[in-house]
Amino acid sequence: MATSYTYHFTSSPLNLLVLAWLFGCVACQIRPGSQLLASENIAWVSENGTFAFGFTPLDSNERLQLGIWFAELPGDRVVVWSANRDNPVGKDAVLEFHNTGNLLLTAGNTTVWTSNTSGAGAETAVMAETGNFILYNANLRTVWQSFSHPSDTLLPGQPLTASLELTSKQSASNSGYHALKMLQQPTSLNLALSYNLPESYDQSLDAYTNYSYWYGPDISNVTGEVVAVLDNAGSFGIVYGDSSSGAVYIYKNNRDDSGLASAPNETVRSSVLRRLVLETNGNLRLYRWDDDVNGSRQWVPEWAAVSNPCGIAGICGNGICNLERSKTNSSCTCLPGTSNKAGDNDQCSENSGLTGKCNAQHENLTSDFEIITVQQTNYYFSQDSIIANYSDNRTISKCGDACLSDCECVASVYGLSEEKPYCWVLRSLDFGGFQDPSATLFVKVQSNWSASYNGKDAPNSGHSDSDSEDRRNKILVLPIALTMGVLFGLLCILLYYNVHRRRQLKKTMESSLIFSGAPINFSYRDLQLRTSNFYQLLGTGKDNIS
Repeated sequence: MATSYTYHFTSSPLNLLVLAWLFGCVACQIRPGSQLLASENIAWVSENGTFAFGFTPLDSNERLQLGIWFAELPGDRVVVWSANRDNPVGKDAVLEFHNTGNLLLTAGNTTVWTSNTSGAGAETAVMAETGNFILYNANLRTVWQSFSHPSDTLLPGQPLTASLELTSKQSASNSGYHALKMLQQPTSLNLALSYNLPESYDQSLDAYTNYSYWYGPDISNVTGEVVAVLDNAGSFGIVYGDSSSGAVYIYKNNRDDSGLASAPNETVRSSVLRRLVLETNGNLRLYRWDDDVNGSRQWVPEWAAVSNPCGIAGICGNGICNLERSKTNSSCTCLPGTSNKAGDNDQCSENSGLTGKCNAQHENLTSDFEIITVQQTNYYFSQDSIIANYSDNRTISKCGDACLSDCECVASVYGLSEEKPYCWVLRSLDFGGFQDPSATLFVKVQSNWSASYNGKDAPNSGHSDSDSEDRRNKILVLPIALTMGVLFGLLCILLYYNVHRRRQLKKTMESSLIFSGAPINFSYRDLQLRTSNFYQLLGTGKDNIS
C-alpha cells in the first residue's frame, strides 16, 4: 500500500522544524550534487511549508511520480505538477541535481526525465511559495521553472502562454486525453478545450487529430504576448499587449478588485489557496480551499468551463453520452460495432471486426453490410473525418443509404440546420456522441453484427433498410388506427345517447297531457293493439252502446 499522510502546518518556527523532520529540507537553496531518493520520505519544501517537491505515490501499486503538491493540507496529497505522470517509477528511482546544472530522474540505468539544463549555468534550485520549482544561475536569473512546463493544473500567477498547454491525466480506460491551449484562428487566438486521440499523443501540432468542444473569447488585433492566467483573487482570463495592459475575463470573482493585468507578475502567494485543474473527464474546474465547510476542511469548486457533461467530447470514448435528469451527471452507451473497454463501463472503443469499411481491393461490398439507425443522436466529428455533406437529402433514410453506398463510410449524421436538412458522411467515429432530438445517426456494421454483438448498449438502435422503413410505417399507422377507433366508438355512444334522450323526452311530454276529462292521445300502434288489429270498436260499452 502507498504511504499517505494527514497533517496540517502553519508557518510557525516549531512547525517548520516538524516539516524539516518529515521532509528533510525547509526553505533551503538546493545545490548541485543534491539528491532525492524514492525509497526515502524526503522532499524539498517551500519557505512557509505550503508546497513540497519530491516523490509521491501515484496509486496504491507503489508506483511513484516526481511532483509538487500542497504540503500543509490534510488528507490525500493534491499534486499540481508532475515530471513523469504517465511514466511512473518504483522505489529505486533517484532525482539528482547534477553538477552540470541538470535535473535528472533515473530508474536503474534508465533516464526517465530531465530538465535539459546542462551547461545553462544553473547553480541553485528553490521550491517557491507560489508552487513554482525554479533553477537559478549565479545572477539569480531563471534557467528553468516548473511553471513553464505545466501538467494538468494552473496555479495563481502561473502564465499559460500560446506555446504551452494543460493536459489531463490519461485514464486506464481511455488512452485519449484532453488539453487546454491557445488555438490560432485565421484572424484571432482562442483559448480552447480539445479532446485528442491517443495516436496524436506527444506528437507535433500538425499531426494532432482533435476536436475542440469549448472556446474562450476571441483575442484579435493585439500586439505582444497573449497569456491565460489565474490571479490571486480567483479570477481567470486572458491578458495581452506589450505590457499586459489588456484583459478579458473568462471567470471573474466578485471579490476581485485588483484585475488580471498584474497576475502574471505576482510572486506572493495569496492567503486563499486555489487551483485550476483540467480534470480527467475533460472539464476545466476552479477549486478553492475552505477551512470550514460544515465543520470540515476541503476543496470547494467555484467555477467550471462546461456545465453539461455531454458537452465534452471523448467523455465516453467514441460512445454516446446520455444526460441524466439531474443535468449534472451522465452515463455512456456504446454504438453498434463498438464495445466497452475491458473493465470499464463508461468508455467505448471501435471493434474493427464489426464496423464496416472497404475491403483490401477498396471495393464496396454493399451486401456484406447494413445500416443501424440510432435515433435522436448526434456526433462530434472533425473536418478530417468528413467524406461528403449532402444537403439535398430530404428524407432520413437516404442519409443512411448514402453511407451504405460509400465504401469508406462508417457512419452518417442527418439533421436540420435552420430548417435545412444536412447529411454528413463520415469515415471515422472517434470523438463520441450526444443526445439530440433533431438528429439521427446511421452506423454501418457487418450484416452478421447482431449474431456477434448483444446490442444491449446500443441506444435507440434499429435497422435502416426498406424493411425497417415498413416497420416504422406500421409503428406510425397503429396509433393512428387506435385513435380513429376510439373516436368512432365515442361518436356511436354520443349518437345512441342523443336518440334515447329524444324518445324519453317525447314520452314524458305525451304523459303530461293526460288529465281528467281530456281526450287520450293514441298512436297508430296503440290503436292497433287496443282494437285487436281494428276489429273491436272503442268508445262503446259492454253491449256496444255508445
